[in-house]
Amino acid sequence: MNTKQKGIIFTMIATILFGITPAVGKLTYAMGNNGVQLAFLRHLFVLPLFFIIVVYQGQSFRLNKSQWLDVFKVGFFGNTLTIVMLYSSYEYIGVGSATVLHFLYPLFVVCMNFVLYHQKLNKQQLCCLVLAIIGIFCFMDSSSSSLMGALLAILSGVFFAYYMVGMDHSSIRYMSPYVFNFYLVLMNSIVIFILAFLLGRITILPIQAYILSGVVAVLTSLVGVVLLQKGIYCLGASLTAILSTLEPITSIVVGVVWLNESLTLLKIIGCILVLFSTFILVKAQNQKEDI
Repeated sequence: MNTKQKGIIFTMIATILFGITPAVGKLTYAMGNNGVQLAFLRHLFVLPLFFIIVVYQGQSFRLNKSQWLDVFKVGFFGNTLTIVMLYSSYEYIGVGSATVLHFLYPLFVVCMNFVLYHQKLNKQQLCCLVLAIIGIFCFMDSSSSSLMGALLAILSGVFFAYYMVGMDHSSIRYMSPYVFNFYLVLMNSIVIFILAFLLGRITILPIQAYILSGVVAVLTSLVGVVLLQKGIYCLGASLTAILSTLEPITSIVVGVVWLNESLTLLKIIGCILVLFSTFILVKAQNQKEDI
C-alpha cells in the first residue's frame, strides 16, 4: 500500500468518525444531556490523554507571550464557539442538516481572507457562494426551532472558518499539534464549564450518557484528529478537504437510518448544492496550488 492509498484510508476513516459521532452525542440528549455540556465533556475526557502524549514525547509545555495570545484567540473564537454552536444546533435540527450547514466553512474562509487579507474573489468563488446560499434556504422552514438550529449550525461554520484562517496566519502553525491541542482542550474545558454553569446547563447524567460522551470525545478529539493529520501528511490539505465532504454525507445517512430524522427532497437539493459548491471551491484551490 503506497502513501496516497494510506492517506485516503486515514482520511475516510476520520471523516466517517466525525460523521457518526454527532448521532452518538445526540443520543445522550434524551438522557438529560445538552449541547453545551456535551462540548464540555468532549474536551474534559481527552485532556489527560493529551497530557500523557506530550509528556511521553518529551515535548515542552512552555509558550511565549505571542503563542499564548494566539492560542486564546484562535482557540476560543475559533474552536470553542464552533463546538458549542454546532452541538447546540443538534437540539433543534437533525445532525445531517447541521453538519451540511457547518460545511459552509470553506466559503467563509474565502470571505474572511477577502475581508482580512484582501485576497480577491474570482467568478468561480462568487458562483460557489451563490450556490451555497441557495442551498442554505433549502434547509429553512417557518418553525422557529428550525431557524434557530440552522443559524447555530451556520455560525459554527463561521467560527470554524476563523479557526482555519487563524491557524494559517498565526504562530500556532509552528507549534507542536499535541501541545496546542492540550492547551486547547484545557481552555475549552474551563471556558465551556463556566458557560454551562452560568446558563444552568450542567446536569447529573446517567452513567450511560457519560460513557457515550467519552466515546464521542475519544473518537473525535483524539482518534479522528490524529487520523486526519496523517491524511493531510500523506495527501496534502486540499485533497484531504475534498475527501472530508464524506463527513456530512455520513451524518445525513446516520441521522436518517439511526435517529429516524426526516429527509425531504428540498433538503436533498440543498445538500447537493452546498456540497457541490464546497467541492468545486476546494478543487479549484488545489489546482491553484499545483500551478
